[in-house]
Amino acid sequence: MSQIEEARKEEAAAWFIRLRDPATADWEGFTAWLERDPANNDAYEAVALADDDYVSLLGQTAPPQPSNDNPPGERRRLGRVAGWATAAAAVMVAAAYPLLTSAPATYAIETAAGQRDTIRLDDGTRIDINGDSKVTLRKNDNRFASLDRGEATFTVTHDPKNPFSVQVGDDVIQDVGTVFNIVRGADGMETAVSSGTVVYNPEGEAVRVAAGQVLRLSADGKTVSVGKVDPAGVATWRQDRLVYDNASLARVAADLSRNLGTPVRISPDIAARPFSGVILLGGDQAVLLPRIGAMLDVTITHEVDGWRLSSHSDDGH
Repeated sequence: MSQIEEARKEEAAAWFIRLRDPATADWEGFTAWLERDPANNDAYEAVALADDDYVSLLGQTAPPQPSNDNPPGERRRLGRVAGWATAAAAVMVAAAYPLLTSAPATYAIETAAGQRDTIRLDDGTRIDINGDSKVTLRKNDNRFASLDRGEATFTVTHDPKNPFSVQVGDDVIQDVGTVFNIVRGADGMETAVSSGTVVYNPEGEAVRVAAGQVLRLSADGKTVSVGKVDPAGVATWRQDRLVYDNASLARVAADLSRNLGTPVRISPDIAARPFSGVILLGGDQAVLLPRIGAMLDVTITHEVDGWRLSSHSDDGH
């Protein structure tokens, strides 16, 4: 790393710590620093996403103390460094404190298949919850949610001092000013971003997923991949449109069940077959499902409690 990059990183760390304390926050100065060089924003984002490292950016040893031998400008500079280091220590203590207390109070929003809900948090963040899904929230924390199952779209009010995080099992999706959709099902987890950026497991793999990208995690949690997606096609279930690009029919069947409120099962022999296209929902299911079956090139059969997708060979075609 060059001296310029190192200095930029140290400046970003200093701003990060300074802005966390209302007493030292200087938003006009921070904005001017960001506008001075486009690279400053990237440096600040990197620090915000790995804030546990910022103390090392300022040095692990105690900061030098100003003396009467220093010129006035130098004394002011060292004083600010000392203040930032003190703020860093305070932040570390605050972060450790919840570990010594009881778990935060939570509440859950759960939807039945075919039912949808929208939650608006006090900070302006909006969570659209699809059918057959469960989202857990903290009563006194607008910057956390857990997707326990199903699908939800997060339109996040960005706060660089306090990123919004979504817990998905053992994994974390962290916002960097974003609209993103998460699906959690039997075949794993998928996060698609329509605007902004998220970071997958910021304390671990730290995989950045930008607008127009989708991150997929396998069911066993061992394989992570990032691919392309049309940003306009993200979370279109909210407009009763399901958009697919090489998705498995098993995924399509799960989505239909979630959105229609009626079980849609699939024969194992066609579950992995890929499908690309747009499915429009709405209307009488007795008309809709046969139309979808023709689009998927499968036989669809009405059962007592739902529908079944199977290959044409199963019915003698």
